Amino acid sequence: MPNYLPQIFNVQNLDQAKRIILTADTSTTEQRWQHETPIVAKLLSEGLKLERGNIVLDYGCGIGRLARELIANARCGIVGVDISISMLQLAPGYVTSNGFGAVPPALLDGLVARGLRFDAAYAVWVIQHCLKPLDDLTRIANALKPGGIFQMFNCVNRCVPTDKGWVNDGIDVVPILKSLFAEVTVSPVPPEIEPKGMPNAYYCAICRK
Repeated sequence: MPNYLPQIFNVQNLDQAKRIILTADTSTTEQRWQHETPIVAKLLSEGLKLERGNIVLDYGCGIGRLARELIANARCGIVGVDISISMLQLAPGYVTSNGFGAVPPALLDGLVARGLRFDAAYAVWVIQHCLKPLDDLTRIANALKPGGIFQMFNCVNRCVPTDKGWVNDGIDVVPILKSLFAEVTVSPVPPEIEPKGMPNAYYCAICRK
């Protein structure tokens, strides 16, 4: 069996981080970054029904590309979580906002155990890479207030980083969502952000606790 390789998310600088967060397809990473980021941020703001002062969980925040956009436009506060310490170190400098903080999953667990709850949460192109999606989605659900909304953009086929490359382990994430949330709505991603030549390869899920 292939071995899980989270080290692929360890980066040395912003350019390397961007190439890992948004891989090039028919567009370059920078083109995808500039085109996709405001569109996804708008979809998140609408889907999560964000209001000024909301506290939001960005699960798999990377360097904070969406947090930066949402804080600027929705005036919310965001706590980013990521397994990559190097991404977490770069994120505050990229987001540059007093409304943003970034922590590893273990610290989030500690904060939630002490009573912290979020108004909303999102994970964009993240859960498809998680070794144990049940654990990650349970962590997100536990971090939400009653009635809180979680929005996820995800690949239909799993892409788990291993020493044998990116592996599809066959796990279907949608039934996991339905076991954790009271309401789950799944729809195709808008064509503006669907990778060219890959119809129906990605979906959006909006879940209410």
